[in-house]
Amino acid sequence: MSKNDTELLNDSIKALQNCSDALTNISETCCMPERSPHMKEAQSLLDGVISAIKESYNNKQNAHKCIEGIGFFGSKIGFLYATCCTPTREPMYQSIFANLGVAHRNIWGVLGHSH
Repeated sequence: MSKNDTELLNDSIKALQNCSDALTNISETCCMPERSPHMKEAQSLLDGVISAIKESYNNKQNAHKCIEGIGFFGSKIGFLYATCCTPTREPMYQSIFANLGVAHRNIWGVLGHSH
């Protein structure tokens, strides 16, 4: 794996850690306990993506699992965002999507596709 690929994966993990921090903040400030299972599922999906990235250091073909996982995590975050009862959390959701985009583009870059 090239130095550039390693940097892209490192940056992806940092971006996804930012997602995790924002999701934790959203979860801790949520006024609707019935949303908790969805947030736990989202965190589990995110943990899976981070694990897949770590596996990609040794075999970059694992990056395909990362891309798929990012899609599943993004769809769960979209559900949570669309059903949130207050606009005060909107910046946190937007931050998750921005960081998710960074990770997604970086992982495609590891696979040789970038703009």
